[in-house]
Amino acid sequence: MKVTVLSTKDASSLLRRIIGQVLRGPAPTVTIKRSEIPYWRERGWRQEGRTYRGTYTTAYGSFIGRIDQVRPGNFRLYIFDPPQDLRKHRHWTCFQSQGNKNYRIHMSRMPEDVSSGILAIERLLTEAFEGR
Repeated sequence: MKVTVLSTKDASSLLRRIIGQVLRGPAPTVTIKRSEIPYWRERGWRQEGRTYRGTYTTAYGSFIGRIDQVRPGNFRLYIFDPPQDLRKHRHWTCFQSQGNKNYRIHMSRMPEDVSSGILAIERLLTEAFEGR
């Protein structure tokens, strides 16, 4: 039998990549170093002594907050003028009015650090809005 080649075509880039990986072996492992910047600083909170001020930020809005470090590992978290959606949430009883629209947030489990506290309140706020 006689074969006649009518035309040729380059292999697709996907096929070339697969063949290249088989011939070269797996790509080298690249280690990505975790950010050393604490979450509270990334989010723009400011530290004044043992008090942190900033905003709890969610996709639904930002809410003024404050965190006081009483001693290492012990924090008091506050929020100013919480949204109405939060007032309908099952954890609303954890918010204790301090007057002038300020609320102290009772934490059943104390956060390990300021960043963990901010994340916990942001999750709670998001949950309150999504539970509408």
